[in-house]
Amino acid sequence: MLFAVPAHLFIFNLCIGFFLGVVFYRADYCMAAMFRDIFLIKDYTLLRSFFLLSVFGMAFFYTARAAGLVLFYPPPQYDHPSLMNAVGGVVFGMGMVMAGGCVVGTLYKAAGGHLTNVIAFGGIILGSTAYAELHPYFELLRRKTIIVKYVLVSDIASDVEFPLVLCIVVVSFFIFLKWKSQGKWRVTSYARGYLQPYKAAILISLLNLSAYIFSGWPIGVTTLYAKAAGYLEKMLAPAHLDRLTYFKEDTFHAELQGTVITGGAGPKVDIISFTELPLVIGIATGAFITAILLKEFKIYGLPPRRQALSAFAGGAILAFGARIAGGCNVKFALGGVPLLAFQGFFFLVGLTAGAYLGTILLKRFVVRV
Repeated sequence: MLFAVPAHLFIFNLCIGFFLGVVFYRADYCMAAMFRDIFLIKDYTLLRSFFLLSVFGMAFFYTARAAGLVLFYPPPQYDHPSLMNAVGGVVFGMGMVMAGGCVVGTLYKAAGGHLTNVIAFGGIILGSTAYAELHPYFELLRRKTIIVKYVLVSDIASDVEFPLVLCIVVVSFFIFLKWKSQGKWRVTSYARGYLQPYKAAILISLLNLSAYIFSGWPIGVTTLYAKAAGYLEKMLAPAHLDRLTYFKEDTFHAELQGTVITGGAGPKVDIISFTELPLVIGIATGAFITAILLKEFKIYGLPPRRQALSAFAGGAILAFGARIAGGCNVKFALGGVPLLAFQGFFFLVGLTAGAYLGTILLKRFVVRV
């Protein structure tokens, strides 16, 4: 556990972020493309790798907990599922497709020189700022629409988790073997240094497990974007910032050996500064260095106006959706689903519906298919 020395926690998450940046960039592992391509071109290749990631993550997380390697179970950033998890997922999924990347996809692509994703990043900051204005209303809706009083499936009955995980792993094993025999795992690519999606899925699961064991919980990044919005508002409109409850509240609470650990979107140094900030810096750095080493880094020109507007609006929409849901695909899909957290499944259902709507908008107003 690295909480005792914040500098160690920062450096560890910086390293995890760096390796994630390398993996995401080399595999071009984009969840926006993953869900968009289902509806746009009926391609399920990346979705299969997400299935693999979820099953490996499920097995890894359960084994680590059974071995006593994790300190928090459930991790402190997960809560009772609310209808807002699904609603936020819909909004997030729609924005993700329009932006051409999720919060991580936008980051690693921008680090490779894509100005479209830099534009989307600006939208993400705007969307995070806009949400703060309406936070009290969405927080009230979240509390009023709690679906079940359980955080994880195992909260229903502790003896259910092992047979459920075992059943999922065994059934998935035979499905994976069938896909292998059908040649559905490999993607044809002539790009130098390309990493197959199934390999990326396994590596991401291992890195997420490492974060859970040593940092205390699986990876997450979107609160950092909201915190950046808070710092920006503090610079430009400090009096207005003081009136916004969102930037005063701590959305993260944990207790370790009598010490209360808190964090939130407010412009201050807290646990988010030592976990999510280094992750974001690491992902961008890892992707940038990988692009340089593969001789792929290039400042791409500005996109057509319609695409630029879609990227900016999509970034704002996905950030707004992430705040409604209380997290993004990194928290809920890469962490929540393997943990069998109800929030993860509600968010994923919403994200899928949102990706469908986003694809319709993309075809109608951007690519004109």
